Order: sequence, then structure tokens, then C-alpha cells
Amino acid sequence: FLEWLLDTGKLELDGASLAERVVYHDSCYLGRHNDVYMSPRKVIGSLKGIEIVEAPRSGNKGMCCGAGGARMWMEEHTGKKVNTERSQELLATGASRIATACPFCYIMIDDGVKENGRDDVIVQDISMHLVDAIEGRGGRSGVSVADGPTPGDETVEAHQPG
Repeated sequence: FLEWLLDTGKLELDGASLAERVVYHDSCYLGRHNDVYMSPRKVIGSLKGIEIVEAPRSGNKGMCCGAGGARMWMEEHTGKKVNTERSQELLATGASRIATACPFCYIMIDDGVKENGRDDVIVQDISMHLVDAIEGRGGRSGVSVADGPTPGDETVEAHQPG
């Protein structure tokens, strides 16, 4: 949806920038299940000043954050927690921000980053990286939203069970 807003001119960044190094974590659902890899990177890359770096395991060879298969609620008794390992891999890129497009990945990676004692690294959904850039981390400048129809304006009949 964010890519569509940018491509159709519904969201114009007008110079919004975020001069930081960002690593994107590919979620299992969006990436491996739906084969969406470049769209989130395109959205993040639309900001001026962004340097996108890749983790060793990314794209279709990406590593799960640990939330999949209900592991989010499981306590590890042997070895390293999956989210801790994934977070270490993302932190090793030297990025000051970690972006994801999945709320479960956000929780797992944010916890992993904190467990690694790295409160200096920001973990956010890609939409929040856009907000930070647009607002200049506090002010409202450099953005315009064009008028017109939005995705989902077309009438869709709801499926009624039974």
C-alpha cells in the first residue's frame, strides 16, 4: 500500500529525508509466503539520505525472527533464542535503524535488540520510518497527500458465512 501511495503520487515526500543506515528484515509472511521483497525496500529507499544495507540472510534466504510457528510464546531451554540470533545479525550490519513490515517481527526484533543492550538502534515498521522522515522527527514538513480515490474505494461484497 505504501508503495502504491508513492507510485500514484498520493503521498509525495517532497524532500523528506532520514540520513541513516537502515537494514530491512524480511518477514516470513510477506517475503517467503507472498514473494514480496523489493516493495518495502523501495519505500524505504524513497527517502533521501537513506543507506539501505542487507543482512547476510535476507530476501528469499532471510531468517525468521522467531515469531513464526507460535515460537513467540515459547521459552528456549537449549541454545540461543531465535530472535536474539536474528537481532545480532541485523545489528552486525551497523544499521542505526531496523525496519520491518510485520507486527510480530517488530516485537521479536525489538526484544532481541534490547536483549543485546542496543537501545541506540531504532526498530520500527516501515511506515514509522516514513513518518519520522516526513515530520523531521518532530516537525511537519515536506509532505503532501494528493486528493482522489484510494485503494479499497471500489465496492466489495462481504462474504457472509452460512
